[in-house]
Amino acid sequence: MSVWSSIVYKIKEIIQSMVGSRTIEQTLHVTPAISSQMENAIQLWSDMYKGQSPWLNEPSPVNPVRIVSLGLPGMIASEKARMALLELETEITTPTQEVEIENPNYQAPKPDELGNLIPTAEPETIKENKPVSNTARAEYLESQYKKLKKQLRKQIEYGIAKGGLVIKPYIVLDEVDPEEIGSETILPKIEFDFVQADCFYPMAFDASGKITEAAFIQTKLEKSIIYRRLEYHRWSGTKVEVINKAYKSTNTDTNVDMTGVDLGKEVPLTEIPEWKDMPAKTTIDNVIQPLFAYFKIPEANTVDTSSPLGVSGYSRAVSLIKDADMQYSRLLWEYEAGEMAVNIDRDAFKFMGDRDGQQHTVLGTMQERLYRRVDIDEGELFEPYAPSLRDTNYTQGLNTILMRIEDVCGISRGTLSDATQEAKTATELKILKQRSYQTNADIQQAIEDTLRDVIYIMNAYCDLYEITPDGEYDVSFEWDDSLIVDIDEEITKRLTLMNEGLTSKLETRMWYFGETESQALEALKRVNEENLQTMQQDLAMQANQFNMENHFNMEKNE
Repeated sequence: MSVWSSIVYKIKEIIQSMVGSRTIEQTLHVTPAISSQMENAIQLWSDMYKGQSPWLNEPSPVNPVRIVSLGLPGMIASEKARMALLELETEITTPTQEVEIENPNYQAPKPDELGNLIPTAEPETIKENKPVSNTARAEYLESQYKKLKKQLRKQIEYGIAKGGLVIKPYIVLDEVDPEEIGSETILPKIEFDFVQADCFYPMAFDASGKITEAAFIQTKLEKSIIYRRLEYHRWSGTKVEVINKAYKSTNTDTNVDMTGVDLGKEVPLTEIPEWKDMPAKTTIDNVIQPLFAYFKIPEANTVDTSSPLGVSGYSRAVSLIKDADMQYSRLLWEYEAGEMAVNIDRDAFKFMGDRDGQQHTVLGTMQERLYRRVDIDEGELFEPYAPSLRDTNYTQGLNTILMRIEDVCGISRGTLSDATQEAKTATELKILKQRSYQTNADIQQAIEDTLRDVIYIMNAYCDLYEITPDGEYDVSFEWDDSLIVDIDEEITKRLTLMNEGLTSKLETRMWYFGETESQALEALKRVNEENLQTMQQDLAMQANQFNMENHFNMEKNE
């Protein structure tokens, strides 16, 4: 059987498993790469993020207890994404190298009145950084990379919440925007698919834990019709095979489950405008990774210790989040049950008869909330009901749970809780914030690794479709940790190391500005030229002042 026939056969069997004919395990004759524990956990994390935790409840005759959500999963995921991407600066540029060229300002030495050559102040040659290759490739990649950067914050939040995120670049051949790259050449665009953890199915991993084979489903809903696109990726050696198929169905259930969805009737990809340019089959050679990038939280998987899949940013705090929701609901009930009211004997109400001859009391809306009908056998007809609230105890208990959640999730005290109960001074609050430094740094490194994978894929598509001439590119990343790191203290340490000769100006500049080596070299060159120019101007001013003083003294002596 040929390779193509094998792939087609496998895809057909995957489709059969999706419509319930066979399971993926039966189809592929291997143990699925995702266990039932992980499937259940991903579904739970997703439900929690959307405010649909299984323990939440609205009062009913069966269960009168009201349990509401504090919205902690969304807050935790949002805060982790915000802190990780705070003022991120990243750019794709063309690498440069230092070369020696003729100095355009150089003038050959000229003889003076005595015939002696007067040396010029300008050197005969100067050093300059020049691109090592054609700049068109890096400029094009950066123009497309900008679109990804605009969407990154929101998508990383989804990845942190649900335990993972796949970013899939793809080519749109009929859409061009010459202004984006500053050229009149008509070039295709690169767009990006973001697939959340509950919408893709990994089927194989390599020894390092990288996903090598996976299937994805994308949906498009149009009134009573739903279109689903099955995309299958398989990376082996230095080759990637991608297959796309489209399906049409009246079953508009958009809750994508790779093992239980009836995809419907197969239709041509051209029937859906967004997918019409996608090839049914693509084979790309000479690649060192799959054509999708997988982001996950850099934490150990406590749900399935044998799984290389990522976990939610709040996976270890699920039970604590439940406790917080329960405690918050108790607090709300304390306020509700403690509302002031007046117990009043039924005989004190005015009764009116209705059409059926039944007697009932007549009260306004506010009075219905204020007065409570009771039977008072003895004493006054009115009894005030105003119990003392225990909200302080409930609030303190809730705050303790929130601080525990912050510790477990690796976020700083005060993000969810009231940290002033423990720390009063600004220094103490700053120390508490620094607890999240390592967690944040690890997430930033995971994001950087993912983005480098995405850029590699973009470059591979440029080669495949011959979008631009071949050229090298470089990527710079600058992460801002100023809110959790004492940046002034760190700068002082770096300058001390540089002044002691333990680090260079180049290394210091690359650290502070997040520049590549070539960018830092170019910047230092400009700084040195400006310093030299300033020094020459100062010397000229001093010489001029000296000449004026001598001239003044000579006139005075005369």
